[in-house]
Amino acid sequence: LMEETDKIMKAQIARGADFETGNIIQKAKNMIPLLVPLFISAFRRANDLAMAMEARCYHGGDNRTQMKPLHYESRDYISYVVMWAYLGIAIVFRIVGI
Repeated sequence: LMEETDKIMKAQIARGADFETGNIIQKAKNMIPLLVPLFISAFRRANDLAMAMEARCYHGGDNRTQMKPLHYESRDYISYVVMWAYLGIAIVFRIVGI
């Protein structure tokens, strides 16, 4: 993806795109001509890979490693409570005007 990004960036610069000037919002807007072709290229490459795997009759077997399922622990629940409390306090402060 880095090579593809570099190639697309050079092509956009050759067309007059400016990725360096402006504030952060303007820089983000200037990245759209770079991101759209990059996403299209990535999805096209993923589709080609999936088609090639299907053409070779690839199927994940019993001996293939699988992603480990997530198990919640007490620290996960504690972090949820802390985050919800922080969100609640932020909303209250926003309403009150502090």
